[in-house]
Amino acid sequence: MSFQEKSAIFIVGSLVVVYGAYFALIGRISAVTPAVEIAYKPLLILAVVPLALLVAFSHIVLAILHPKEANAYDERDRLITLRAERLGGYVLAVGVFTGLVLAMIELRPFYIANALLLAWVLAEITDNAAKIVFYRREA
Repeated sequence: MSFQEKSAIFIVGSLVVVYGAYFALIGRISAVTPAVEIAYKPLLILAVVPLALLVAFSHIVLAILHPKEANAYDERDRLITLRAERLGGYVLAVGVFTGLVLAMIELRPFYIANALLLAWVLAEITDNAAKIVFYRREA
């Protein structure tokens, strides 16, 4: 298993844990509180910090455990990254379009911001999950 594949696994896991918790919390709050009263901006910021720490820590540990693989990046890795990022880009494009539609129908900023965040998270999960699949399929 290459460094990039291990990295993608950790990123997907981190995204699912951190933003799964974020969206579960936001869902519970929005079920009982009107959208205009929800202070979601601090929660957005608080979700970014654990994600950054998890990803940075996992990459540091991976680099320490596999120092030779950490900087190894060949043509196969480039092609896999290109294909995976293209799939993630499609997901992000649909999500951004959805966010624009929500803005045009004048939904609350809470819903627009969370729709765009969800689109970004799904795009990143798609990108990294596709990398895992492509590495496994071509290994």
